[in-house]
Amino acid sequence: DFRSWNLRAELAGIRVPILAILGQGDEYATASQVELIRACARHAASFEFLLLAGCGHAPHRDQPETVAQAVARFVDAV
Repeated sequence: DFRSWNLRAELAGIRVPILAILGQGDEYATASQVELIRACARHAASFEFLLLAGCGHAPHRDQPETVAQAVARFVDAV
């Protein structure tokens, strides 16, 4: 059941800015999946993708300061 699950239709309804953060060493997600999110969320006000080297599935734990700074910049820009 999980293999057929997707959020493509829901992503198409997003209109707000998106900040996607992915650890380069993420064991569960890939940059290709983030690019698919970007493509499906085509109505989003903006889309920013931050790929963090030396980081796994939990960027907020692996690199908390980097993530906090990225979120602060993103919020300030919006």
